[in-house]
Parts: sequence; structure tokens; C-alpha cells
Amino acid sequence: MLWIPKILKKRIVVTIHGLDWQRSKWGGFGSKYIKFGEKLAVKYADEIIVLSKNVQKYFKDNYNRETVFIPNGVNYLKPKEPEIIKEKYGLNKEDYILYLGRIVPEKGIDYLIKAYKQIHTNKKLVIAGGSSHTDNYFKQIKAKISRR
Repeated sequence: MLWIPKILKKRIVVTIHGLDWQRSKWGGFGSKYIKFGEKLAVKYADEIIVLSKNVQKYFKDNYNRETVFIPNGVNYLKPKEPEIIKEKYGLNKEDYILYLGRIVPEKGIDYLIKAYKQIHTNKKLVIAGGSSHTDNYFKQIKAKISRR
């Protein structure tokens, strides 16, 4: 809908959080529609804000479009003593491999699990994070981990 404020001579600032059209949670039409919105943003937005250097590079490389990089803020949590991890989860320091991030297909957790199954180690693989609208994928990953 960027063309509406544009014809009313309003300034438009668009924030791009990521290349959502690449995410598997969007089907064919959804992905194409989001990509179309990206192209409209490039054409009509007076400024584009991006949250990562990779997305900034993508817009420069693909559209020769300058963007403003403003990273997400980070909420610093109070550090917890490692004893809590041992008591709650039975994990000792250096006895596990940790993946910490969103549990979504584009993060390649399937490759991590496949690689982990091919190495000979006594270390546990710990995968921690939110599912971000992909609960079915989260369940698939959980099942793959349980089989080890």
C-alpha cells in the first residue's frame, strides 16, 4: 500500500526485519507477495531501515539501494550460575554442544542433527530456542533428537 501515501506526498519509512519471502512458513503465493512488497519498498520508500548487515548487503547487491542499519536492541539478562543448569537439566560444563536460536528450517538445524549423529562423542546435543510460528517443525526436530 506504499503508493497511497506516496501520491499524497507523504514520506515513507519502511523497516525490513528479514528476508521473509525466503522462509518456509510462507507458501508460494505468500512468498511471492512478500517479495513483491520488498520491491515496492525499494521503489517507493524514502528510507529503508534494516536490522542486520546481511540484509543491508542484500539490498545494496540486489537493488543498489542504500539502507539505514539499526540493529535490534538486546535485553541483557542477569547471568545465572552454572549450577542451575546442572541441577535443572543434568548438564555439566563442557559435556554438551549447544545450539541457541530460533527453531526454524532456515537455521539448518536438520544439518546440525545429521552432523551430530555422524560424530562419535559423549557430549549431548542441546537445542534451545523458540519455534517462531513453526510448531510442526519444532515437533519434527524434537522427534529427531529423541531418536539418538
